Amino acid sequence: MSTIDYYNANAQKYFDTTVGADMSKQYDLFLKYVRENGRILDFGCGSGRDSFNFKKMGFKVDAIDGSEELCKLAREKVGIDAKCMNFLDFEAHEEYEGIWACASLLHLKKPELIDVMKRLREGLVNDGYLYTSLKNGTGEEITPEGRYYLYLPKEEFLDLSSDAGLQLVDYSASKSTCNPNETRFWNSYMLKRK
Repeated sequence: MSTIDYYNANAQKYFDTTVGADMSKQYDLFLKYVRENGRILDFGCGSGRDSFNFKKMGFKVDAIDGSEELCKLAREKVGIDAKCMNFLDFEAHEEYEGIWACASLLHLKKPELIDVMKRLREGLVNDGYLYTSLKNGTGEEITPEGRYYLYLPKEEFLDLSSDAGLQLVDYSASKSTCNPNETRFWNSYMLKRK
């Protein structure tokens, strides 16, 4: 089973466990850099929780996810227009003041991650910002249920970000807001287009 297969097969369970998570600390980190009423891309929107909240705050929001079943739930239950798309097919040119990639890029293998980060940079306006969160650690893992995870220490991720044309402007580390049993810390990065 692939990561996308997992999310398609477990979409309702994933939706139920993530849609109500309190992301206010992460929103604070992200939104202080994004122009009021600016355009945001929710890259890996999952349940649609964040797109819904950003729209409620007055931002213009586009949402994509690789899982067709999660996109359906986001459309039906949250009311956002989520588009199903493989991350490696994403293309945009200077369209977004902010890109929100919360807990999504960690499912990419390292060569894919570098490619996608370059694509995300290209999608940002000149003074645009990318938020992303990844689990702390090293190496990679395929969990028993079939999800792939890439773990990168902060220094290595920042080197990759720099190679993609992005520079760090803010950072925080925290425990999971969705899974109280999660032992790894999450690294949250605010990156600016160079």
